[in-house]
Amino acid sequence: MKSPYTEIQQHLSNSGFKNSIVGIEHLADLKCKLQELLERGTLNREFYHEITSRLKLNWQFEPPANLPGAKSVIVVTAPQPKVKVKFEISHNKFEVIIPPTYVHDLYTEISDLLTYNLKKHDYKLCKATLPEKLLAARSGLARYGRNNIVYADGWGSYFNIKAFFTDMPCPVDNWQKAKMLDQCERCSLCRKHCPTGAIQADRFLIQAEKCLTFFNEKSGDFPEWIEPHWHNCLIGCMICQDICPANKSQIHWITEEDTFSEEETLMIIQGTPINSLPQRMKDKLKKLCMLDDYHLLSRNLSVLLH
Repeated sequence: MKSPYTEIQQHLSNSGFKNSIVGIEHLADLKCKLQELLERGTLNREFYHEITSRLKLNWQFEPPANLPGAKSVIVVTAPQPKVKVKFEISHNKFEVIIPPTYVHDLYTEISDLLTYNLKKHDYKLCKATLPEKLLAARSGLARYGRNNIVYADGWGSYFNIKAFFTDMPCPVDNWQKAKMLDQCERCSLCRKHCPTGAIQADRFLIQAEKCLTFFNEKSGDFPEWIEPHWHNCLIGCMICQDICPANKSQIHWITEEDTFSEEETLMIIQGTPINSLPQRMKDKLKKLCMLDDYHLLSRNLSVLLH
């Protein structure tokens, strides 16, 4: 008879996902690692607090109140392509890219699959808010690149990460040291092509407070030192990922989504309040997982189109 976790692994694999599991006691290790980076100044404290506040990231380094008997954390990775979106303006169509991690949120599908399999064995599940890149690396699902992005075998950086608490005992603890991609030892392409200089030769953790993604996920005007032609995505940035040899087989994995008409494009550029948008337009934005980031699109799209 298969163990509950073996059954879960098989069902996740059949659905195209990869997964790992670690014991709940390693939450303390995650917390200590973040504190160490902050205390050493490797991770900019002001940047860290701004990001966690902006994204409402209240890390759960203790078993959650709604599942006090949690014994393990299941980590699941799901492949994700880049998404191409078209915007009509001045009788022309402009193609814009959204990076892999923003679209096609598979949380519900993964959660339903896990809940179904755990319930058969009287175990429960709840979402975990944890530093997912670090968790994926420490659970053996991914390795870090020099650009501070994690890579999975066969998928490159084209995947998303979800984490869940469960009261199922941890059958095998996959906790391990975070590893770096082998090719990063002899490659500096991402560092040379990063327009903002966020990736440096003398440190492995990038200066995320200088990363272009940090600024175009943030409200307000762009700093004057950011050149307009550096922008390359509707949100986020793909420069270091597109140039990365570890993504060689992935960079052309692009799906095409909706086209926004000239009227709709102008509404975005003009900053029309989201509640005033036609329902069909809100449906398009929801499909692209852009409703929460709608307030950024007027600025980001304008700089791309110009």
